[in-house]
Amino acid sequence: MKKKVLHVAETVKGGVATVIRQLVQPNGEFDFYCLLPDSQYSEIGTFPESKLKKFTRSGRNISSFISLAVNYIRIVRKEKPDVIHIHSTFAGVICRLLTPLIRMSCQPKIIYCPHAFSFLMDTSEKKKRVYTRIEKILQKKTDVIICTSEYEKRVALGVGLDSNNLTVVYNGVEPPLPTGNHVTPYQSDKINILFVGRFDYQKGFDLVKEIADRLDDGFLITVVGGNVHATEHPPLHARINYKGWLTSTEIAPYFSYADVLLMPSRWESFGLVAVEAESYGLPVVASRCSSLPEVVCEGVTGYLFTTNKANEAVEILSTRGKDDWASMKAACVDFYSTNFTSDRMVSSTYHLYR
Repeated sequence: MKKKVLHVAETVKGGVATVIRQLVQPNGEFDFYCLLPDSQYSEIGTFPESKLKKFTRSGRNISSFISLAVNYIRIVRKEKPDVIHIHSTFAGVICRLLTPLIRMSCQPKIIYCPHAFSFLMDTSEKKKRVYTRIEKILQKKTDVIICTSEYEKRVALGVGLDSNNLTVVYNGVEPPLPTGNHVTPYQSDKINILFVGRFDYQKGFDLVKEIADRLDDGFLITVVGGNVHATEHPPLHARINYKGWLTSTEIAPYFSYADVLLMPSRWESFGLVAVEAESYGLPVVASRCSSLPEVVCEGVTGYLFTTNKANEAVEILSTRGKDDWASMKAACVDFYSTNFTSDRMVSSTYHLYR
């Protein structure tokens, strides 16, 4: 008889959707169910409607959290899963607080992946202490906590989390999509830099503009992504080309034909975009923050610069041409294939389910 595994997420934009989509593929060993926001469930791709429960999400607010909690209790009582895999902080707090209640009807194992602990954020020490205290309390209601990098585990141990149920599973990336008959979306006379992500402080989007200011007209930064708040408009710039959010199919030629990926993040639990780029043979210029030194091999698959130091990124970018970046292509693909494939992540996670 198949083990029932329930995935729960408060939001599935970006990396969380990428991970869940890979983990819920049909197989002979596990029967998957999902509890996802009604406005985002399609992000994980095709999934059986009979095994999908949606909660009403209008934002990060009390009514949405209540809807998540109520529907979580309902699906657990109905399906009685063997394993519950909770993704990210808000779902992690809400669902783990309800553990005593759900264990009145069944005895599931609880797996939690924060996809970046809240205390990793670049925020005040007071807030970090609060986030740490919450994680310590809720760790007692968790069978396994998945860290997505050695860095994340190291910081968790450093703030006092128990090592007994912490484990590292690197995120995996699906094989690159074929570009088929696509032609390059870039101008051939430019060194084409790609940025992919949210326009927010964590992702260092403000540094993208600062870097564009310092580069000359031989460079063009293509930006795929969007604002956290839809009403905001990104700053216009002669050396920045905005493409908005793209599907995995639409973004494939941008990864394939760019010269280099720029990733000026201020914190990351893993660095999924860097690995996705490397799977296409695209080298990465990233900040030397948190886990990024684990996913960018300095001098082999790209280069690292001091976090927040736009001038260092400019120095790296302005002193290398198209041939320099192209020479790293094979190493990027090898690095991805050895360490960060979807098969490796799925195999490690299924081992935890067993």
